[in-house]
Amino acid sequence: MEVNAAALAECFGVTKRRVQMMADEGIVVRIRRGKYDLGQSVKNYIDYMAKAGKSKEEKALDDIRADHERVKMRKTELTVKRLEGQMHLASDVERLWGNMAETVKSRMLGIPVKLAPQVTGLTDTAEIQNMMQKEITDALNEVSGYDPADYDDYEPEDEENEDSE
Repeated sequence: MEVNAAALAECFGVTKRRVQMMADEGIVVRIRRGKYDLGQSVKNYIDYMAKAGKSKEEKALDDIRADHERVKMRKTELTVKRLEGQMHLASDVERLWGNMAETVKSRMLGIPVKLAPQVTGLTDTAEIQNMMQKEITDALNEVSGYDPADYDDYEPEDEENEDSE
């Protein structure tokens, strides 16, 4: 099918002058002055565009942008998990375990001070043992449970500049 330069330019989204330049380059098939073979020209133009493609720098930049988007998506996923209580920051867990260890230490070190006056003068070892067992059990029960309320103070980090990209 024969078309003029204007029709081919509109088809390719270029100017008529660019169509003439592509004819000189052999991309567009010129039948005669001002007339071009539409079918073969379209095939050649597709091949030309596929080969031209993007430069290595453009491809590298696209890869970097894609990696950046993947990182942003992962960050969002982790933030959602944290908000839903499915995940905790290492710093929160360290703080909680540090507090628990301190509580256990304090309670254990307080047992002799608390029991010494109570067991003074007692001779029944079973009674002394039961008193010690109760104090140790109480101390351990105090730190045995996980309480999600320990994480209620979560505030999302300032996410400035994240959406400006």
